[in-house]
Amino acid sequence: MKSMLNMLIVMTLSLAAPVAVDAHPHSWIDLSVRLEVDDKGRLLALEQAWRLDPFYSLVLLEDLAAEPDGMNVALDRLRGDMLRTLAPQGFFTEAEVDGQALSFKGVAEATVMNSNDRIVLHFRLPLRKPITLAGHLLSYRVYDPTYYIEVVHEAEDDGSTPLPNALVVPDRLNCEHEIVKATPDPEKVAEASRLDIDETGDPRLGRFFAETGRVDCR
Repeated sequence: MKSMLNMLIVMTLSLAAPVAVDAHPHSWIDLSVRLEVDDKGRLLALEQAWRLDPFYSLVLLEDLAAEPDGMNVALDRLRGDMLRTLAPQGFFTEAEVDGQALSFKGVAEATVMNSNDRIVLHFRLPLRKPITLAGHLLSYRVYDPTYYIEVVHEAEDDGSTPLPNALVVPDRLNCEHEIVKATPDPEKVAEASRLDIDETGDPRLGRFFAETGRVDCR
């Protein structure tokens, strides 16, 4: 299955395919995550913001600007297209507490905007059932399974230091948190480098390159 941006550009927006390069990934998303908790310290949702890379943002914005109903209407349509495309893929998100996978409900709250010439998708991914974090370890990954798109947390320009908004945990939880960089096996790196723009490899290739957010409340 094509990943979100490629499907949106090729199928939904009827644009030409992006310029081919020699290896996956072909674009990236800058990610920020905020934990939403209730007054009992239970996790309710993962609020996420995805900033599409400058090139894809430019392509989308140029196309949206041609919409006769105006930019705001066009952005709202794009929001609907993104949600319909991402819903079957679980919004690229997997999470677990103490090794037990969490289950999420559908996204009902989302916006798409143009922020400094970058398309940004904001959405709230709610859990099916709130879960207590005190005494437990939460971890999550957000990644495109095909690795057509690379998802990385918001970071300094050199990519080495996450920005404060990359992972926001309420102070009242009294938890430690960190973002762990991926350390893919060299064979997986070689596999990704061999994939052309129209090829797909292991359907879970992206997981090997995914950063991990960890919130330790033990």
